[in-house]
Amino acid sequence: MGRMLAVVRFTREGWHSWPDAPESRAYLASLHRHLFHVEVQLEVFHAEREVEYHDLLDFCKEHFHGGDRGGVSCETMAKGLAQRITARFPERWGQVSVFEDNEVGAVYSWEVQR
Repeated sequence: MGRMLAVVRFTREGWHSWPDAPESRAYLASLHRHLFHVEVQLEVFHAEREVEYHDLLDFCKEHFHGGDRGGVSCETMAKGLAQRITARFPERWGQVSVFEDNEVGAVYSWEVQR
């Protein structure tokens, strides 16, 4: 059986670094800029905007900040936003994707036991 999902996307300019980058990617240890592309998919229980898209978008933008993110990875950014979403919208399947410049990144998803 399938899932009905509300989906929102947005971007945030930010900087981060990977302090433990291997020598082959040493340039990533320094603070560098990205345009982070974020996509959130959230389970909804009926097809009539049970979760209003624009409200979900506003919530996600409010809880995903750009700017200097220090040594925070895309994986950690995705999980952090997911934790905020599950606190606001409990008992739902969801997924958060965070991509650097819309090329490479991470996906964090969670299941709900019913």
